[in-house]
Amino acid sequence: MSTQLGSGLHICLRAFPGAVIELSPDGVVLDSNRRLEGMLGRELAGAPLSALLDAGSRRKWEQVLSGAPDEGRTGAVELVFEAGATILPVALSVVRGGDAGKERIWLVESLRDARVGQLSEELTEVNSELVNAQRELSKEKARLLRALDELERELHHNERLSTQLQQQNEEMEAQNEELLAMTEELHVGQEQLLQVNHQLERRTRELQLAMSARNRFYAAMSHELRTPINAVMGYNDLLLAAIYGPLNEQQELAVERSQNAARHLRELVNDVLDISRIEMGKAELQAERIDLGEVIEELLVVMRPLADGRGSRLHLTVRHAPCTVVTDPRRVRQILMNLLSNAIKFGRGKPIMVSCGLSSEGGVEVEVVDGGGGIADEDLNRIFEEFVQLGVDFIGGAAPSEGTGLGLPISRRLARLLGGRLEVSSTLGVGSTFRLVLPPSIPSTPG
Repeated sequence: MSTQLGSGLHICLRAFPGAVIELSPDGVVLDSNRRLEGMLGRELAGAPLSALLDAGSRRKWEQVLSGAPDEGRTGAVELVFEAGATILPVALSVVRGGDAGKERIWLVESLRDARVGQLSEELTEVNSELVNAQRELSKEKARLLRALDELERELHHNERLSTQLQQQNEEMEAQNEELLAMTEELHVGQEQLLQVNHQLERRTRELQLAMSARNRFYAAMSHELRTPINAVMGYNDLLLAAIYGPLNEQQELAVERSQNAARHLRELVNDVLDISRIEMGKAELQAERIDLGEVIEELLVVMRPLADGRGSRLHLTVRHAPCTVVTDPRRVRQILMNLLSNAIKFGRGKPIMVSCGLSSEGGVEVEVVDGGGGIADEDLNRIFEEFVQLGVDFIGGAAPSEGTGLGLPISRRLARLLGGRLEVSSTLGVGSTFRLVLPPSIPSTPG
């Protein structure tokens, strides 16, 4: 990052709506846009930033300062400021830059996109309705089981009465009366069972309607949102191409940030649309014979610049050649692209090992192994839930906002659609292994 970024941030100090702090490489506050001063009620300039933080935040800040001041390096950190009785948590992005001998660190407050929040609230409301419907269905199932148990007990009792009738002819009339009474109770139980069955069918239909409504909502919202997002991105491209005239440095920086936000939102919309299509059974497959080793080599060429930017090296091992299957190459690439992207983002700059070979089931399997922070056992299933993004301990220091939280859920659904499966194993502090297992060919009715 050049000195132009430093001068541009100096100009933006007063205009940015969130807090912006400029510091020396050793952590002394040089300047700010006075946002934090107003909230804390004290001056910041000239003081070490660590003197304004609580104990936990001071340790985080020392880790940030100890990082190598690479040109243009960015990150994210949440710090808690203290000033008298005021305690103020602030999420900040870390930007390093400046010329040699005049390095600077800027802390920029991270601001939330209200549109994404609104969409998340609407999705949460729909999911809540689905959970309530599932809870009611579970209650009806429990009632049905209790009714069936009662019916079974009554049938056993009926059999015992019949045996007594055969052994004691002199008590036949009394036993017949008891049998008639039990038969009447049985009819009542059957009527109750029929009522429970009707209720269960009604609850099942309601659940299906709720799921269908959710999927229609996903699809409709995705289509409706993509049009304005594409328009925003189109106008941003025109502005960056100077179609409406040249931009100054801070204007260009603002448009680039707007373009990045729009691109992230478009990825979220596309992922939601993918999930909707898969769950509604509208995801189409185009099967053809492919060599999975060649597909992976092509992907590594595409992903290598991203890996280099994170300090990771990609290594491919083909245990059996060729690794051929009949499957949909586009969907396989989509799954492997998600796995490689996660390994690069969360691998802490360590080597990433990719291997391809024949599986014990006659198909093929691909393993993506990273050396990141690993995943706790209790979180192994949660990572495949929609919109779940684990904390900093899992992602090895990457910003929690990276990605949409839909890559792994979509990948697992696509693996099942292809007749295969996506598995994960992990050890905290050591790393994670994601394994894609595919059959020799796509089954006629994929699971």
